[in-house]
Amino acid sequence: MKKVIDLYKIGEKIEFSDTREITHGKRSEGKVTLQAGKNGPPLHIHPNCEEGFEVLSGAFTVIINGKEKTLQKGEVAIVKRGEAHTFKNASNSEPVEAKFWYEPALRLEWMLQTFGEDAMQNGGDWKNVSLLPSMYVMYKLRNEHRLAGMPFWLQNILFGIGAVLAKLTGSHKKFKLPE
Repeated sequence: MKKVIDLYKIGEKIEFSDTREITHGKRSEGKVTLQAGKNGPPLHIHPNCEEGFEVLSGAFTVIINGKEKTLQKGEVAIVKRGEAHTFKNASNSEPVEAKFWYEPALRLEWMLQTFGEDAMQNGGDWKNVSLLPSMYVMYKLRNEHRLAGMPFWLQNILFGIGAVLAKLTGSHKKFKLPE
């Protein structure tokens, strides 16, 4: 059963639907809620899938390749493969809710669900995700999720070292990678 990822400390909530199971991995869907004035994830890239957003309520700002666009209820933004992106709540007084999806789903839903559950257990903030196990996952999923602003070769080295340390310490077993 999918848990609601409630990162209360940073004002972010993520809820996944059952779309990934229904579409056999062709699509993953969920809803993200950001409290007033809150930012979403750091700038990142999905090399092998598209991500989309549809605003359900509030004002949602999406930043794609450095271009910022604020969307209102019913408006949609599509992030193409390889585009650096993030998002935030455009309002300092109201929460925002947006539907999001990945096509294909790959293992991104699993990663967010797993990291989110770990973050909730460790204080409700993405910054509290267990370091070595998450570095192992980031290395293993490097064809699905990348940080923007850092050369991929450097990420390969840093996350690769973390992955080796995770294997040596056994901490890589904390997050069992799906097939």
